[in-house]
Amino acid sequence: MIEVSQVQKCKQMQANGESIREISRQLEISRNTVRRYLRGAIPGRYAPRKAQVQPAQDRVREEVVKLLTDERDRVVPRKQRLTGARIFRILEKKGFEISERTVRTVVREVKQSLRDPLQHAYLPLEYDPGQDAQVDFFEAEVDKVDEGRVKVHVLLVRACYSKRTFRYASPNQTREALLEGLMRAFEFFGGVFRFVWFDNLTPVVRKVLKGRDRELQKAFESFNAHYGFEAVFCAPGKGNEKGGVENNVRYSRHEGFSPMPSIRDRSDIQVLLDDITSDDWKRVSRGQQSSIGELWKHEEPQLISLPSCRFEAGSLHQLKVTNRSWIQIGTNFYSVPVKLVGQRVTVRNDAEQVVVYDKSTEVARHDRCYGREMMVLDLDHYLPLLERKHRGVDRAVPVRQWLRDAAQCWSWLLRELRQEQGEVEGSQQFVQCLFLCKTHGANKATEAVESTLASGNVSLATMRYYLGLRREQEQQVPPSISYAGPEVQQGSPEAYMEVLDV
Repeated sequence: MIEVSQVQKCKQMQANGESIREISRQLEISRNTVRRYLRGAIPGRYAPRKAQVQPAQDRVREEVVKLLTDERDRVVPRKQRLTGARIFRILEKKGFEISERTVRTVVREVKQSLRDPLQHAYLPLEYDPGQDAQVDFFEAEVDKVDEGRVKVHVLLVRACYSKRTFRYASPNQTREALLEGLMRAFEFFGGVFRFVWFDNLTPVVRKVLKGRDRELQKAFESFNAHYGFEAVFCAPGKGNEKGGVENNVRYSRHEGFSPMPSIRDRSDIQVLLDDITSDDWKRVSRGQQSSIGELWKHEEPQLISLPSCRFEAGSLHQLKVTNRSWIQIGTNFYSVPVKLVGQRVTVRNDAEQVVVYDKSTEVARHDRCYGREMMVLDLDHYLPLLERKHRGVDRAVPVRQWLRDAAQCWSWLLRELRQEQGEVEGSQQFVQCLFLCKTHGANKATEAVESTLASGNVSLATMRYYLGLRREQEQQVPPSISYAGPEVQQGSPEAYMEVLDV
């Protein structure tokens, strides 16, 4: 290959009368090359090379085409499809002498020729404001302080026009979590989109019918009617039909979980996701001239108004309270007041909470636990039983759980009460002190415990004294009354005697 400057030199030397032989000698290029460029060949342009004969590939091409065509016609699952290495072993058994690298090259070319190019092509799409949103779950791993490496779930709801995205640290991918996340998303956006795109999630779709038709789960069907949007579903295995939110999954995973964060609980994950969402406001998406925040101003007025009340996303169950004063949901246990032992109660399972009702009255509310074999117990539920069975104070699970989270002074109080009052009387007074938490609040009761221990006279009466003193200090002093009436002047005794005429 010669440079363009050499071609230019050739033509200049020819114009000066130099022969092809002389030009070739001086520029040290072949005479054929000189002759070709002098005859008009364009510098820098090369004719495509003719296809070379490849006898080794041609010997196996027909067999490879037959294997891959049969595989395509039988619609073999993706994970069971033939690979280049597998086809090489098949051909080897049939007596073909050929290298694996050559077979892989042929397989790649044949697969390329057999594929449907329209199936792999994408149309650029444009959305109208307030019309479409896309929904997707994704998983990530984090380091939890008390559990180590754990997997967490995130729900994304993305507005297609403005690209504004809501991110929810979901407890899991159940129906309750999905509906709770969607409700929070609609409240975040301040309205409802007309079309919401989903995968064929089990909490949403009961059965995939022909084409785009779906048989919906009853709870999701009610949710859909309550908020008034139209659910649109991708074809099975075609998550690329909602490619916008799929791309945002990668973005959110990299922004929020790279490097891998260390967290205490799920609220820390939500903080990370909220930071990404706040940064989105000024970000300009690819292919856009305006920021996400500016585009959102055009989209927000087009949303459907939110209904007047939230949807009841939780599932209702009728459960019996065991003799340990708890109910079992899955593998976990939640306490209820001891007066309901042996009775049936109504339980509502939400994504975030478990609420217990006795008829129509709420009697217990707990944060929902997603561990296994966990006991979520409220000490207040067991206080009437501890008052009668005070010998169990040391080993009662509700008391031990409460003391682990409470201030250290409560453990010191129990020890001092038993030293001062004796084992039985001290335990009884400690239970009565726990009752004061329910009456006055845990913070005020803890301050009273600290004052009681500091006083040196440790007893239930002393603690009640400090609580009463605190209450008196917090009471407002009534304002003084000023009397603006007539003034009365006191006269002398002589003037008084004159009035009596004595």
